[in-house]
Amino acid sequence: MLTLNSARVLGHNLKIRANFRIETKELSGQSSASDRSEEGIKPVTLAVTLEIHYKNSDDLTRLIALARSTDDNGNMTIYQIVTPIAEVCKIREVTFTDNFNVAEHDQLQLWQIAFTLAEHRTVAEKSEQRQPQPTAVEQDSGNDLASTLTPPANDEEQLTGFKAVLKKWDDALA
Repeated sequence: MLTLNSARVLGHNLKIRANFRIETKELSGQSSASDRSEEGIKPVTLAVTLEIHYKNSDDLTRLIALARSTDDNGNMTIYQIVTPIAEVCKIREVTFTDNFNVAEHDQLQLWQIAFTLAEHRTVAEKSEQRQPQPTAVEQDSGNDLASTLTPPANDEEQLTGFKAVLKKWDDALA
């Protein structure tokens, strides 16, 4: 059984297959190391196949209307999904994505339908949004400290320690 926004998807031989990718990136370069970086878990997709008899053409028309449905902004409609595999995968909202295929069966009086539903607002996405965002750290522009300081008003303030003593002797002798 598959229900989208309380509209039951009618048909026979309904099969739903869940799929998701765990993205990683190889960090080893040209070496034989097995270092990888985690790139995140991608949204779950549900590959759905079913059959609808010719005599139930209204069921197919209604399913196509669900797949083509958009909201007021022109975005694909987000559906609340109810099916055992979605419950196990903790998927609550989906949208139609990729291809929606309808083919006539070679020998039987029915259509074979295949389509994909993609998870909307994944568990990982919601978790990331709840995490506190790092604050921006102001970085130095790369100028050295000496160039950013204001120059002293006269030479006396600039000289300290031994150099100041030498300066005084130099002035006295001149």
